[in-house]
Amino acid sequence: MKDVKAQVQQQEQPAPTPTPQADKQQPFSSTLSGDLKRRLKMATAAEGRKQYLVLEQALEEYLSRHHPELK
Repeated sequence: MKDVKAQVQQQEQPAPTPTPQADKQQPFSSTLSGDLKRRLKMATAAEGRKQYLVLEQALEEYLSRHHPELK
């Protein structure tokens, strides 16, 4: 009986809408030299921008310049 109820509940729930991975923010972790991290922090504070946005822009520019085939 429990199995039947579980199957009915699963059937009644709508399927989640898939989200394209390219548009969804993904966790990322890395390390930087102390000096580079300090300069990034100072630059983003001066510009009033988030560090991850500056890093994302830098990576986009790097990939466009050095790997244009990766779109």
